[in-house]
Amino acid sequence: PASVEDWDTLIRRLTAGMAVLLLDGCAKGIAFSVQSLNARSVDEPAGEGNLRGSREGFADLLRVNTSLLRRCFRNDALVIEIGQADCEMKTEYALCYCRDTADPKAVQKVRQTLQRARPQLLLDSSYFVPWLFPCKIRTFAPVRYTERPIVAAAKLREGKFVILVNGSPSALILPTLFCENFECLDDYAGTAYFASFLRVLKYISFYLSIFLPGVFVCWAVYLPELLPPQLLFKIEAAEQATPLFGEMLLVILMLEIIREAGLRMPQTLGHSVSLIAALIIGDAAIAAGLMSTPVILTAAAASIAVFVTPSLYEVATVLRLVVLLAAGVAGPVGLAACALGV
Repeated sequence: PASVEDWDTLIRRLTAGMAVLLLDGCAKGIAFSVQSLNARSVDEPAGEGNLRGSREGFADLLRVNTSLLRRCFRNDALVIEIGQADCEMKTEYALCYCRDTADPKAVQKVRQTLQRARPQLLLDSSYFVPWLFPCKIRTFAPVRYTERPIVAAAKLREGKFVILVNGSPSALILPTLFCENFECLDDYAGTAYFASFLRVLKYISFYLSIFLPGVFVCWAVYLPELLPPQLLFKIEAAEQATPLFGEMLLVILMLEIIREAGLRMPQTLGHSVSLIAALIIGDAAIAAGLMSTPVILTAAAASIAVFVTPSLYEVATVLRLVVLLAAGVAGPVGLAACALGV
């Protein structure tokens, strides 16, 4: 039970599902926890697959998420500070850190930043990013998100902070290094040489997804002598209908449209979208001579490689288009400039 001494506290307790006992002539009330909230059960996260380790994922209720995180710590090292955002909905959030490894100055700075934040709505932990990192133009995200309590617990032991918001299963981890986007839980459960091989493979896949379409267009348009004659004949047959640069750009945009449609549409229609996409892009476009097989293969390989590092999907997609535009307009010079920029 908790005491209630003013009108704002009374409204906050009642809207949280608690019961408040008020006595005539008494200036204080007592709030009791009687919540019986229906929420999604603790399931395995769909976007973070792993071979070993716990299958539990964060739910939507903040109390459930803090209890899942508390189970990973059987001592008093974990600190969970519950607060309310300064918005109309008064959404609760939790700042989690480990007192043994977290920097006290950083704890104070993050705590004050969250208290000063003024979001109109607080529906996810990502709403705090503009206040934590006030930068209008941001290429790579300075934070990371996870739905696994064991991943959040591991980052807490490294001295990082975890922010949970009521109603969202995504936990915000800060600060984050670029190399952490290529790590996963299975790296620490296997042998060192195989984990190193997978780490190198992820780096190769990330840069392959960015530069492969641009390099192909640059070679085929500006340096055709580097390609085999059989490949040049197929590219030339398709270029009679569509320029190579426009063809590659069209295929990449179509793949992104198909991905977005498959993500947003009802699951019962997902097979229909896959079938239509395969018929239109894979068969009909080649038969009509609008697209060549090498272009579709290159764009598909780049689109698949980006899913090896799903946390970098947004930036990799944008950089892929930028590199393609630079390589198609400026050739090797534009490709080299983009490589140096990345």
